[in-house]
Amino acid sequence: MMKRIRKMAMVGVLGIVMSSCASMFLTVTDKAARIQQGMTKDEVTEIMGRTPDYRRFANGHDEWEYRTLLNNDDYDVVVLDFRNGRVAQMDSFREVRHYHPDGEKK
Repeated sequence: MMKRIRKMAMVGVLGIVMSSCASMFLTVTDKAARIQQGMTKDEVTEIMGRTPDYRRFANGHDEWEYRTLLNNDDYDVVVLDFRNGRVAQMDSFREVRHYHPDGEKK
């Protein structure tokens, strides 16, 4: 009986560790898929797991930018526009930075 309990405990611990590790490899666009219009800055920070990489203020709104560097030197980018402290708009895209030897962009 004790062996079975220990085995179940190990499986549970392994599951927690694996799920924690998996979230480390999500890009900002993966995480941003959960963001909804009207969310607060605190809700966004909780989903993204960190404060933004860049912030801009202009014309009465606050813009947050998140980036994930990918293996090929490209970036996944998410830009959030806050109005009155809530998400009003979001844009996500891949910034292609890697060039092939022939000089062409991928």
